[in-house]
Parts: sequence; C-alpha cells; structure tokens
Amino acid sequence: REIVESTPVILLVDDSITVRTQEKRILERAGYEVVTAVDGLDGYHKLNTRHFDAVISDVEMPNLDGFSLTARIRQHQEYNELPIILVTSLASDEHNKKGAEAGANAYITKGNFNQTFLIETLQRLV
Repeated sequence: REIVESTPVILLVDDSITVRTQEKRILERAGYEVVTAVDGLDGYHKLNTRHFDAVISDVEMPNLDGFSLTARIRQHQEYNELPIILVTSLASDEHNKKGAEAGANAYITKGNFNQTFLIETLQRLV
C-alpha cells in the first residue's frame, strides 16, 4: 500500500486583499493548500471547520488582531502544536516579544519580507 502524503493546509489571515492574494499565490506555488480569512475573528472561526497544518497571520487587523488570535488559539490544548507565523509591519523588538508571548512560533517583518524566507520558515515548522 502506498502512503499518500497529503498537501499541507495553511490558514492565511490578513485583512488586506492585496497581501492575502499575494501570499496565497506564493504558498500555492510552493505546494500548499490555502484557506483565507479576512480578520482574526474570521480566522478563528475557520480554524474550527477543518484540520490546518499552520496559521499565517497579519498582526494589525480589525475585530481580532494577530496577537489576540494567537493567544486565543493557544488557549485550546488541541492547537498547542499548531505552528503560527505572524507577518507584520510592526518591526520593534517589543512587538516581536509580544508575538512570542502570545504563542507565535515565528515573527516575520513585512519590511524584509521575502517569499523564500516565508516558505523556509513554514517548511521548518510544518
């Protein structure tokens, strides 16, 4: 019997349609299946609809920001091992620390954002 490796599924959360579209394209090209959400609350609800292998989220969003989304996900034991990557324009060490405290596995700054780094980070975690 052959073991079929399933495509990893990523939940991509960003309120900017431009960023969402760009990141979705990058991830799909790298072989991931992508489900998008328009803000933290939408992302949180979608998380419960199926199995995800990782979450990539913006930080600054309406309804529920990335830090709060991460903290809320981490409140559930079944998501303890779920890799969460925060992608943001907030570059300070303080924000980086806040992301780590919320439970994020990685913190990528949009200023030095590049496709390769995002994919490498994801491959390391998934």
